[in-house]
Amino acid sequence: MARWLSFCASYPRRISLLAGLILPLAFAPFQILPIFYLSYGLVFWLAWQARQSPKDLFILGWLFGFGQFFTGLLWMGEAFLVEAEHFLWALPFAITLLPAGLALFGGLAFYLWGQMVARFAMRRLLASLSLPLWLVLAAYLRSTVLTGLPWNLPAMGWGTWLYLAQATSFLGVHGLGLLALVSVAFLLAEQARLRWLSLALMVLVLLFGVARLHGGVRLEASDTMITVVQPNLAQREKWLPEKRDAHIEKTLQLTQLGLKYAPKTDLILWPETAIPALIDEGTGFGDRLRAALPAGLESRRQPPYILTGAVRRELGLQSAKFYNSAMLWSGDGHLLAKSDKHHLVPFGEYLPMQNWLEAIGLEQLVRLRGGYAYGPPHARLSAAGLPVLAPLICYEGIFPALSASPKGLSRPEALVNLTNDGWFGNWHGPHQHLAQVRLRAIEQGLPLVRSANTGISAVFDAHGRQLEALPLGEAGVFSLPLPTALPPTLYAGFGDSVFFALWLGLALAVMAARRRFSTHAL
Repeated sequence: MARWLSFCASYPRRISLLAGLILPLAFAPFQILPIFYLSYGLVFWLAWQARQSPKDLFILGWLFGFGQFFTGLLWMGEAFLVEAEHFLWALPFAITLLPAGLALFGGLAFYLWGQMVARFAMRRLLASLSLPLWLVLAAYLRSTVLTGLPWNLPAMGWGTWLYLAQATSFLGVHGLGLLALVSVAFLLAEQARLRWLSLALMVLVLLFGVARLHGGVRLEASDTMITVVQPNLAQREKWLPEKRDAHIEKTLQLTQLGLKYAPKTDLILWPETAIPALIDEGTGFGDRLRAALPAGLESRRQPPYILTGAVRRELGLQSAKFYNSAMLWSGDGHLLAKSDKHHLVPFGEYLPMQNWLEAIGLEQLVRLRGGYAYGPPHARLSAAGLPVLAPLICYEGIFPALSASPKGLSRPEALVNLTNDGWFGNWHGPHQHLAQVRLRAIEQGLPLVRSANTGISAVFDAHGRQLEALPLGEAGVFSLPLPTALPPTLYAGFGDSVFFALWLGLALAVMAARRRFSTHAL
């Protein structure tokens, strides 16, 4: 061990970069938990060795972050290959500049941590326990600044494990991340008895998960039968005019197959932009829907509803606005309700400084002049005989606040995630997306239904248990009763206030311990 630590101390920057590069192996789909402890443990130890050099600390933190986001977000490069003739030139910039920018948050966290350790002359254990405070605060800022990107947060080291993830119902994703990083910090204690606290903390979180999953409210199936369709349309071919009819027919045939085995279906779910057309204009889609659905529904009083993703536009005097929408249709072909995506993807669905960048010839990946327009947050969709649904379009599902119910707004009975991860091929990105979306069910105590174009479509109950799923890259359909909701969780009621209370409590405890034991080695 001493020889290994000596080697790491000789090449701190390379080891920090390597620790970041391997960290995504702790996340979905790999879920190698020891990698989480090895990766963060190494960079925590390196930070302690470099604590007297603010410059070195910033570089260590930045390299660790760059490595993590480079390998963790490498799948994003697939999106630039969908229309390589237009966007291949941007691929090297996307897979390097984005990780470089996100890594600044980690670099700043290490720098500020070093300033605090130097000012208060902190001993090793307390310094290690204070580093998670800075890192999780940096992760929170990364989740909010410049529209935010809460992807592969520290919490995901624990959050991909169902029992450990139950703590998000109490603390939220950032609170879970803080506990996970504190457990890493305890491993660096010089006394063996203190290192056992790392295991004790994990066991406590596990016991909470066991109690919540097996000793709490028993979840039952509701009376609402749902059918989820995964058409698996190749993204490069999806919007080709000559393929449009074939795509629509494939989606309808899968729907009919699902209804054949579940004729009492109440609600059918199609993915984001499922039909490559402006389906709310004219009567063509409604007529086709009405003609397709009656087969096999003799036992029903009316055909089922369909909730689908679609593009819509609003025509103005001089221009049109386009929206990435969720639309609720009756089975007899009438549009009943709609909601528009609120949290759009930068450079994917719009360009920052849209007019200026378009003027120099740049385009967002959807290649829509002007980009998509924003809709309001916290939409609700429902109809007679249906539960109240909260639609989350694509990566809206990774933002906890969009799944919440602000004061004065009714709580939904289920979350619905309509997405199109077909942009990202069969890499680890769709698996990471699914793992993060599942946490919304646990946080809110609500079932979550997910329909994805190329996968992974799934249904989770209000505890985050996966009840059904379709694999990535396959066409298919499944049906099951919609699970019931739990009473609102603590996180649903108070949001990130619980996390900040935990953060402040740990910060005060560290400072109190520093004053009390300032003359003792920790």
